[in-house]
Amino acid sequence: MAVIGNQVGLTIDRIVLATDFSEASESATGYAKALAKHFSSNLTLAHVVDLSIATRSEQAVVGLPINDMRRSSSENLERLLSDLTFDGIHATAQTLESHNPAAAIVGLSEQLKADLIVAGTHSRHGLNKAILGSCAEGILRHASCPVFTVGPKVKAPPNGNIAFNRIVFATDFNSSTAEKAAVALAFAQDTRAKIYLCHVLERAEGDISETFALQIRFKSALQKLVPQATFDWCTPECVVELGEIAPHILGLARRVGADLIILGAKRSSSWFPHLADGVVGHVLANAECPVMTICSN
Repeated sequence: MAVIGNQVGLTIDRIVLATDFSEASESATGYAKALAKHFSSNLTLAHVVDLSIATRSEQAVVGLPINDMRRSSSENLERLLSDLTFDGIHATAQTLESHNPAAAIVGLSEQLKADLIVAGTHSRHGLNKAILGSCAEGILRHASCPVFTVGPKVKAPPNGNIAFNRIVFATDFNSSTAEKAAVALAFAQDTRAKIYLCHVLERAEGDISETFALQIRFKSALQKLVPQATFDWCTPECVVELGEIAPHILGLARRVGADLIILGAKRSSSWFPHLADGVVGHVLANAECPVMTICSN
């Protein structure tokens, strides 16, 4: 995902859509299609035949016959490709076979030099039950490009088009914050969205006056992430809140009617303990709009 110049534009040339043909994946497909249309991207559909649950015997009691899995993948990918081609999307498809679906998706994205991975989530109770069947943590922890996640509470894109009018960018201020903010601002500029830059202080420091001073300091740090040229097309708002991080991010998104949440975080930060229990996992599972996660090591 390249930022052209200094928040002048954004290019998303190659998108990988990870799909398992479930209802959750259908929602993700709608967004991948809309993104590919908006950015004139090449879209690669990727399905992983999970060898850890496959068997070569059709009479096996445990596991699924691998030939049936291959046949199902081929038929479903062909159906999706036909639909996308009919709608004018330049798309290709790949069936991968691996004991580690997450590693296969990440490996393909690196091979293709993808700018974005799109995936859907199944669970309404956190991510411990999966993105595409338990590979969420692997994708988010190891992908070298942003991951665009469509959760169980997210509606399909209106009219099949991208309509990001309000974006919330939340940062942990741990690593490469300026670079992540640049991507968020470029995304907002490309879609002419109003952007809210957010940081949540998890614990109060000292007395009320010290906490207030800390909020002022972090608000100033957020403001410094915004180049002056941004004000030619938008009036960004910087928000610093105090409390539990994920609920405050989700609350801000609901209050402003966000169409997209962008999370900028370091993988070793408190946002990423075990994914299901961390800030990122909580936001992905409960957001009412798509979430794009930009991670650094």
